[in-house]
Amino acid sequence: MAAPQQIAEPELTVLAPPRPAYRRKRYLLPFAISAATALVGAIALFAGGTVGLPLQRVVVITGKLASKAEFFTDEVVRRELMAHGIQVHITKAGSRAVAMGDVDQYDFVFPSGQPAALLIKEQRQAERKFAKVHKPFFSPIVFGTYREYAEALLTRLRGEPSSDDKKLYFSVDMAKLVDLMRAGTRWSDLDHEPSLDNGNQVLVQTPDVCSANSAATYLGLLAFVVNGQRPPVDETEALALADQVKPFLVGQGLPGDDMSMQYLAPEGRGLAPVAVFYEHQYLAHQIRHVRQNGRSDTNRVLIYPEAQLQTVPEYIALTPDGDRLGQLISNDPALKQRALELGFRVFEPDGSLSAGRLAEHLDSLGLPAPDSGVSDTETFLPPLPLLEKMIERVGGCR
Repeated sequence: MAAPQQIAEPELTVLAPPRPAYRRKRYLLPFAISAATALVGAIALFAGGTVGLPLQRVVVITGKLASKAEFFTDEVVRRELMAHGIQVHITKAGSRAVAMGDVDQYDFVFPSGQPAALLIKEQRQAERKFAKVHKPFFSPIVFGTYREYAEALLTRLRGEPSSDDKKLYFSVDMAKLVDLMRAGTRWSDLDHEPSLDNGNQVLVQTPDVCSANSAATYLGLLAFVVNGQRPPVDETEALALADQVKPFLVGQGLPGDDMSMQYLAPEGRGLAPVAVFYEHQYLAHQIRHVRQNGRSDTNRVLIYPEAQLQTVPEYIALTPDGDRLGQLISNDPALKQRALELGFRVFEPDGSLSAGRLAEHLDSLGLPAPDSGVSDTETFLPPLPLLEKMIERVGGCR
């Protein structure tokens, strides 16, 4: 009889539980990278003072302005303002265009000179509308040119060449320059080695006098010089002066929009060998050049009119939000420091007009500093109504 067959009992194999996803190598590496990135970002937010921005109301402030738009489009300025919960949207226009247009839709306007600012303030006062003035920084009118043009021009006017091939700042006797332009002198007529390959008449190029403060200021400067170092006192005298200086502005042909951009372009010699703009635009170029190349741009130089005119732009707040921004850019230390880095002169603690803090900043970069820009002879613009008549006469403004 066969032995009974034994049936094996089933065996149960217990498998180890799978490792949690967060402990797997394929997960740990990407997670570690993401976590590190998040940590670095959080540290940056805390350091930049913007960690609370997602929970902070951001106010959009709108403005219409001219050459000072460069301040508000600067990335450092934009970040600093965002840290205060402010985002600025700007519309660019010439100073006179700002003053002559409708500004009710904006929180602030920032014309480059006092004539346009005065037009706006008078209009706001007449309409009993909000207007509060701030003066955060300023920049004088200058003539930007190239070293060979400055040397040729000043050799003719002074009778002696400059011996310093590193000098960046020069000054010119405006009465002698006016005489040279009146004579119809051409650049190629001036003594220089090598000779200037430019058969155009010696003129200082400006933007449109109907829209730009720099051109209107240059017009007033010419009138002051032609009139024996005094502004006109009535409309008859103002219009006669306008007729005398008109050839110096219309002789350049169709005016450009922003002369600093043409001057600083690689082909600037052919576009604007001598151009009117603001000092900060030149200094900002030199600061960038030093940081990028380790040295100054000695090919481009400035000429200051000896009878200088300070142009203190006025930021005009049209709403309480605009006023808040005006106070911030006038008083915040970081924003004032950035204004210096962009080539502006800021007011000294006692409110005086000085280049002291700007000189310190330029010196730290190895750049020479211009002087105060004001000689013993100071230029006075015509009264606003007369200046407007002169602008319209010269520019045929509509």
